[in-house]
Amino acid sequence: MMNCKEYIFKLTSGQLDKARGLEKIRAALHRLICHRCRAFTRNNDKISALLKARLRQIRE
Repeated sequence: MMNCKEYIFKLTSGQLDKARGLEKIRAALHRLICHRCRAFTRNNDKISALLKARLRQIRE
């Protein structure tokens, strides 16, 4: 199973987006049992959405 440090690194570097098979399962299992990484993932998703919206505003 993945540890928190590995999960956060893969999430923030975009490696989980490109991951396949066993790597995605390992990440999902870690997120399932780790409340801190679940919270980090939610916050990361919110921040990413805000940044994308702001970049769209700047480009317009």
